[in-house]
Amino acid sequence: MSPRLLAAALALLAPLGCAEMTAMTLTDTPLAKPIPYRVAYQPYPSGMRLVVHEDAQAPRVTMNVAYRVGSADEPAGKEGLAHLVEHLTFLSRHGGAQAPRVGSRLLASGARFNASTSPDSTDYWFTAPPEQFSRLVSLEAQRMRDPLAGLTEEDFRVERDVVVAELRERYETSPQRAQYTWALAELLPGHPYGRTVGGTPESVLRLTLEDARAFVKQHYTPAHAVVVVSGPMSSADVKYEVADRFSSLTGNGGTTHTTPIQHTPPPMPGELKLPDNQRMVVKRGPVEHPRLWLMWTMPGFYSGQAPQAYAAASMLRTSLAKQFAGEDRVLGHSAFTHMMDGVALLVATVDLAKQEDAQEMAQKALGGSTDGRNWSLSAERNTRLTDAYLELEQLPTVEMARFLRATGKPDYVGGWQQQLREGLLGERYGAFVAAYLPRERARMMLVVPESPGTGRTGVAQDFNTLPDAEDFDRSDVPLPDGKHDVRRVALPPGLDKAEAFSLSNGLQVVALRRGSIPLVQVHLLLRTALSPDPLLPEVAMNASWVSADDSRAHAGKVGARVYRTVQGDSARMGATAASGNLPHLLDDLRQWLRDSDVNAKVWWSSQDKTTRIVERETQRTDARVRNALDAKLFPGHPYGAVPTAEQAKALTPGQLSEWIDSELRPGNMTLYLVGDLPPAPEVQRLAELMLGGWSGSWSASKAVPPQEPPQPTARSVVLVDRPGASQADMRLGLRWPLLDAGQVATADVITGLLQGRMDHHLREQLGLTYGVHVQRDERPLATALHIHTAVDVKAAAGALEQILVELGSLKDTPLPPKVVEHARWQVARGYDLRFRTTDSVAARLMELSRLGRSLDYWEKYPEHLAAVTPASMQALVQKLSLGREVVVITGDAASLRPQLEAAGFKVEVHTPAAPVAKAP
Repeated sequence: MSPRLLAAALALLAPLGCAEMTAMTLTDTPLAKPIPYRVAYQPYPSGMRLVVHEDAQAPRVTMNVAYRVGSADEPAGKEGLAHLVEHLTFLSRHGGAQAPRVGSRLLASGARFNASTSPDSTDYWFTAPPEQFSRLVSLEAQRMRDPLAGLTEEDFRVERDVVVAELRERYETSPQRAQYTWALAELLPGHPYGRTVGGTPESVLRLTLEDARAFVKQHYTPAHAVVVVSGPMSSADVKYEVADRFSSLTGNGGTTHTTPIQHTPPPMPGELKLPDNQRMVVKRGPVEHPRLWLMWTMPGFYSGQAPQAYAAASMLRTSLAKQFAGEDRVLGHSAFTHMMDGVALLVATVDLAKQEDAQEMAQKALGGSTDGRNWSLSAERNTRLTDAYLELEQLPTVEMARFLRATGKPDYVGGWQQQLREGLLGERYGAFVAAYLPRERARMMLVVPESPGTGRTGVAQDFNTLPDAEDFDRSDVPLPDGKHDVRRVALPPGLDKAEAFSLSNGLQVVALRRGSIPLVQVHLLLRTALSPDPLLPEVAMNASWVSADDSRAHAGKVGARVYRTVQGDSARMGATAASGNLPHLLDDLRQWLRDSDVNAKVWWSSQDKTTRIVERETQRTDARVRNALDAKLFPGHPYGAVPTAEQAKALTPGQLSEWIDSELRPGNMTLYLVGDLPPAPEVQRLAELMLGGWSGSWSASKAVPPQEPPQPTARSVVLVDRPGASQADMRLGLRWPLLDAGQVATADVITGLLQGRMDHHLREQLGLTYGVHVQRDERPLATALHIHTAVDVKAAAGALEQILVELGSLKDTPLPPKVVEHARWQVARGYDLRFRTTDSVAARLMELSRLGRSLDYWEKYPEHLAAVTPASMQALVQKLSLGREVVVITGDAASLRPQLEAAGFKVEVHTPAAPVAKAP
């Protein structure tokens, strides 16, 4: 076990002191300190392998048991078996028929856990306080000894139905997943990676419990397993616990040695050489505009060329933006890399206005696929290094196990950095592009609308991994050690240690040193007044960003990750980079604030495009659902206002500039600095130097005076028609009054309890849905509760009635103290994970400012959580707008409307919007 150093930059330079730093002396080089860390590796005679990554500052320990088996290993005709087995292992009972299930024991422990199935691996992980590690290691050892212990045929049948519901939800209510499934099947015919993780509803329904038992007997063995532990525990302690708890599974003391299962990934598919006019597969599907898919096959993770594959996606995105700039026939485009062990897929999508343009736009996309003239390989390398830092904050145990399997080396952190540095060099990357990105290697598929309004647009990534939620009975085991004080688990996060100060121009600054990774995040939060025109703030801010001269910007050159976003009452812009580049990020802010006026020429040239975007957005099914929900949940208020194309057409450069002048003022802003910061005096000097001289304009604001939105006056049930859909995608919204600090903790307990109870009834008992998602939407002027699920269309009315009954029962009857105790515990067990990374900490700090709360708000939260009682929960449920819910259901109106009306619901049907004509 030896110390290792991680260098996250091409050059390691000591940052200059603030007194020496000016905008003129900044050199566009990533600047970072090395990270000390320790890696230990322990192979066992049974073939099981252990990797320990020590991070002394980590608050939790994370463990992942990765089995080298995935969907690519399923027998023919049994597609979906690997994913179903993953589900079933959480239902196993060790200790008899009355023993609690594995999932319930995990929930009661205070751990957070999950699992995922990919084509090449099945991973089970938990993250928990170090004092819980020993008992959780025992639990994972029991799972390995007998993954399906105590499982009955009824258990199997119900969970199989749940998985079928999951597949229907994932691939119907998220049509982009369905399209990607088709792309894999059509463009990789007969290949192990050409089938979908999870199988199909039909293939899953053919599976039996005996199939599952045979699968785990073959694949869930120590020789298939890599155990990765990351956190503050010493490697000696981890090795002791693993050897003790896994016992005979390690093979220690035996006379035989088993070689770890060596995985030869599926090979690259054969070349497909067809003329351009024969290479495009055409399918009809749930899209609202024709969508072109282009796919290149490249070497997978085991090749050691993963950095080149990821960089190819970045280059392709730049190329598509160049090729389609100003092209009205293209509505949008994207590119991403899907990395598997044997094959990486570079995928591009192009949304088209008309099907007839597909061949021409495909040729444009292919013609520029290797054009990197507006793309910098050195900037991409720097960005990938920043991404590696961000990933380290997440304790990437899944990737650590994968790296060991692929290379035989346990040091993922150092090894991945080496691959980045070596793979993203000009000559090596150029050879990769020449070999794998020629236009003749592209495979293409065009998806055209099957009928108006039957799908959504947008591209989701991670298509071929199926993570699972924590959907287990939360009250069938005692809480740990009989001590139920949630303050033992929900510890104060330390955000009150942030240093707050003002610059000479009145700009507020909040600085918080956080974490062990040499990263820094800079966020500028602008609190804006609500506008009577819902489109104005977003368009004005975007026009300002586009108008700014960013030729001297540093972010892209030093590898920073940058974001910009606008929502009704705030705008945010920020960047993440190596901590030595803090001056660079601040200087980029300085330059934008100095050049924030809207350029009239820029606006007039982009107004038509903005108008078309708004028109198309109002036609998207997901946007129509969101707009319908907000309009009825916040009636007559800017929160519920729907932007229109007419509003976009009416905007002028003068209006945009006036809004910028009235809102962009130091007094409306807070600057957040989070991460590996210099000492406080240096931070203050640097912030003052870079931003203290900016004063902004002082135009009078014409915003709407803030007022709480009125409540809905009656229940609304809106049906958004998606003809032929077999699933009903159901969203409910309820209003709460503004919540105080104590009520927020109570609302969190109610939210978690509702999700658990609804999951239990609709998923575990009835098998109607993959899951129910409940969350709180908190805004400065209103709080809402959102419930989302998808069920078979025939069960829609019954599921809606069940949800409403569940809400009503919480209102009418106080819960037993034991149930509340368990619900509090489940909120507490994940509390510290809200503050796990610099990004999440920055988000929590900005939330305090946006909602007008003090810096010590989160420190007091554990006390508020401990004070939640059955009475306080019932009182808060009674303040919900029960009986005045807003329900929006997307599905086949011909099937849904009769059953909803028969159940007594008054239904308002929204039919698909007519296509937007192309602007002349």
